[in-house]
Amino acid sequence: MDEFEAITAELRAEERSEQVEHAREILAAADADRDYTDVLRRLGPGEVVALATADGWTTRGRIVRVGRDWLRIAEVRDELGTARVTAGRVHEVRLGAVVRISRGRDR
Repeated sequence: MDEFEAITAELRAEERSEQVEHAREILAAADADRDYTDVLRRLGPGEVVALATADGWTTRGRIVRVGRDWLRIAEVRDELGTARVTAGRVHEVRLGAVVRISRGRDR
């Protein structure tokens, strides 16, 4: 019986390690496919953010509105004071194209 129990324990350990590896693959795929739709929906209009898209375009601006699959952002010169109030150009960005968003001053 000892040999049987040893083989059974080894098979269970292999099965467990396969399950763990499969779970890691699922988590890695989910991280690679991450989008910022939910994050952008939580940010309110008027918040100043730095935004980067998949094609490399970056801007710093004030969120004007977040739609179902798009974001309208108005460029700003500064995060504080009257420069924040005065908007520059207004851009509409697909939410699926956003790869990075930050509330800081970095671009």
